[in-house]
Amino acid sequence: MNSSNFIYQKLEAFIRKYYLNELIRGVVFFIGLGLLYFLLTLFIEYFFWLKPIGRTILFWTFVGVEVVLLFRFILFPVFKLFKFKKGIDYNEASSIIGNHFSDVKDKLLNFIQLSNPEDNSERSELLLASIEQKANALQPIPFTNAVNFNSNKKYLPLAVIPVFLFASFYFSGNKGIITQSLNRIVHFNATFLPPAPFEFVLLNSNLQTEQNKDFILKFKTIGKVVPENAMIFINDESYFMESTKPGEFEFKIEKPTQDISFHLQGNAVSSEEYLLKVVAVPSILNFEMQLNFPSHLNRKPEIVKGTGNAIIPEGTKVTWKINTLATEKVVFSNTNSVSEFSKSNNSFVLSKNINENTDYQIISSNKAIINYEKLNYQLTVIKDQFPSITVSQAPDSLKLASSYLLGKISDDYGLRQLQVVYYESNKPATAKRGTIAIKQGVFDQFVFSFPANLPVVEGVTYDYYFEVFDNDFIHHFKSSKSSVFSNRIVTAQEKEDLVLKQQSDNIQGLQKSLKSQDKQFSQLDKIQKSGKEKENFEFKDQQKVLDFIQQQKKQDEMMRNFMDKMKNNLDESKPRGEDEFKKELEKRIENNNEEIEKNKKLLEELKSLNDKMKNEDLLDKLDQFKQKSKNQVKNLQQLVELTKKYYVQKKAEQLADKLDKLSEKQDKLSENEKENTLSKQQQINNDFDKIQKELDDLKNENKELKSPIDIPKEDASEKSIDEDLKKASDELKNNNSSKAKPNQKNASKKMKAMSKKMEQGMEGAEMEQMEEDVKMLRQILDNLLAYSLSQESLMLRFKSSNASSPAFNKNIKVQQDLRLQFKHVDDSLFAMSLRNPKLTEDITKEVGNVQYNVDKALETLTDSQISKGYCFS
Repeated sequence: MNSSNFIYQKLEAFIRKYYLNELIRGVVFFIGLGLLYFLLTLFIEYFFWLKPIGRTILFWTFVGVEVVLLFRFILFPVFKLFKFKKGIDYNEASSIIGNHFSDVKDKLLNFIQLSNPEDNSERSELLLASIEQKANALQPIPFTNAVNFNSNKKYLPLAVIPVFLFASFYFSGNKGIITQSLNRIVHFNATFLPPAPFEFVLLNSNLQTEQNKDFILKFKTIGKVVPENAMIFINDESYFMESTKPGEFEFKIEKPTQDISFHLQGNAVSSEEYLLKVVAVPSILNFEMQLNFPSHLNRKPEIVKGTGNAIIPEGTKVTWKINTLATEKVVFSNTNSVSEFSKSNNSFVLSKNINENTDYQIISSNKAIINYEKLNYQLTVIKDQFPSITVSQAPDSLKLASSYLLGKISDDYGLRQLQVVYYESNKPATAKRGTIAIKQGVFDQFVFSFPANLPVVEGVTYDYYFEVFDNDFIHHFKSSKSSVFSNRIVTAQEKEDLVLKQQSDNIQGLQKSLKSQDKQFSQLDKIQKSGKEKENFEFKDQQKVLDFIQQQKKQDEMMRNFMDKMKNNLDESKPRGEDEFKKELEKRIENNNEEIEKNKKLLEELKSLNDKMKNEDLLDKLDQFKQKSKNQVKNLQQLVELTKKYYVQKKAEQLADKLDKLSEKQDKLSENEKENTLSKQQQINNDFDKIQKELDDLKNENKELKSPIDIPKEDASEKSIDEDLKKASDELKNNNSSKAKPNQKNASKKMKAMSKKMEQGMEGAEMEQMEEDVKMLRQILDNLLAYSLSQESLMLRFKSSNASSPAFNKNIKVQQDLRLQFKHVDDSLFAMSLRNPKLTEDITKEVGNVQYNVDKALETLTDSQISKGYCFS
């Protein structure tokens, strides 16, 4: 039985191999037939472009065929292999094996029939032995060899040919035949149109553009047909494209702001849908600059909008403020640097101090576009200029007593300080500075007279200049200098000498002016005489009056100028203690100036009357003016004489003081053996010689006075001092300072004595003059009283008489005598007023008015106008 079982096992192995071989053959057939049918299906769709219903049938038919092939060639052998389905039985298997092995033939079939396991009948031992014998005979035969796998090789071309076809399509570039057909079959419900005679091909490298920037679409057509026109469809609107050449088209999309979807159409052929992507660009919505000027300019900040160009002062802080859209970064760029703006939301801010002309760019960027917009601007810087200064001498027309400098200073933005820099001549190392007050503006003027209030040393020559500073703190306050001037600081003694000299010149000038006034009186007399001879002035006479008025104005102005100078000199003189004489002179000058002002008004009245040709009124005004002018001339003569006397006295006091100081200097030199040299002694000798010369000049000036003062004569003392000084010099020449000392001492004592004697003599002479004036004034008052009584008596006689009576002519003669008597009184008072300032100009004026009235009384009485003459008496 064991052999029988073995035979059955070998049969089972054969059956399995048999169906495995069937499965292998089925796979080959399935691949070959399936792929061939697949290609057939694709070719049908490719060539016939079936409608959806046709493609549906074709698709499901393909699916059915493939399922049938799958079951027939794959699944059925598998089912039989794994006994899921009944396959061949042992008999069929033994038949197949017997056909293969000639030795077996019917042996295996007989064995199966004898040993049928399904037969449950009782078997004989003979039968069992026969079965065993057959099994043993069949046992060596390999049943599985009856199935040959190599027999399937002849079917391999069926599978290889379709695979080769697929490979040839793919590698030859015609895979579209496969893929397109497959796509249409798979999507059998979709509608597919047959291929157009041409297609649109995009020429742009990419469909992306920047916002608000024109974009030109470029397409060409490929195919058998070249369309003449093409249209583009955008947002349900169509536009014709521009044909650049056959088969190529362009279309400009102007300033797109968002993504645009479009497609093309030409000759009923449509393109696929395209999308133009629009990238948001950095945009500047608002641009402004805030200009913060340097503090020294005192200017309020300014804002410039819409532009980055500006003309600004040097050192201005510029703050850019920019509002943007779709911007991630804003950069400031120039030739020297690149600076990034600070960002807050969509606002960007940057600040810079600008000191030079700057060409710059504002560059904006975002993530998509780098350095998109480059805005070019320019900042023009106005450099802070150096201050300017011009200084010149005051013109002579200003008639200033001192030497003044007139200066003008300016700066483009503002002045800060003005200094005067002075130093000893040719010694810049000794320079010192003083400050002159100025306005903190852009322009100012100043007047300066060296040394002003600067600390200086008398007798030293200084060079000086002016230096002005601007308010430019950025450049540490720039400065400019004026030209250099020079001035010597006079000593107090030199200043006094100068004042005396100037006053002497002023007095001489005023004297000349008074002489010119005499010519004016002569001209006035001629005008009056001509006017009395005519009823009305002619044009020629009017012109003479006008010339007289103009000349008189000039004359008055000249006299006023001289008096102003005299007053200035008086102010500069420094008397010892209280000086009543000086006060009286200053008062007289002021009063005379007031009289000159009154004369101006009177001259204007004369001019007005002359223009109106009022003869009688004009003659009266001329008469009044003549009298006022005579009074004024007398006052000025008194002023001149008194001033001359005053300065003679002051010069005498000055010389006495010089002698006193020189005596002290001589005394100190004699006591100092080291300093007691010939050169210093010679200097003292020269100084004394100058004093002697000044004494001689003083004596000559004193002689010119109408009432000279009593100046002590010291000729002997001068001669004695000269001898002592000469002897001292001779001894010092021989280096005998001990022998020179006695002579120096003697000279010092004699100079001091001479100084005291001059002072005492002047004081004594002044007292004597005062006593003499008091006596003379009493006599004048007596004469005035007698004259007044006589005039009053004569006036009553004229009143009671008439022009035809014999007594009338007698009274006229008496009036002439009284006129002569008053003239003596007038001369006496005038002589006294020339030496005593106490006799004021009011007295002179009243005396002059009396003289005028007496003359007018005589004139009218002589013409027998008794009532009018009575009024003047």
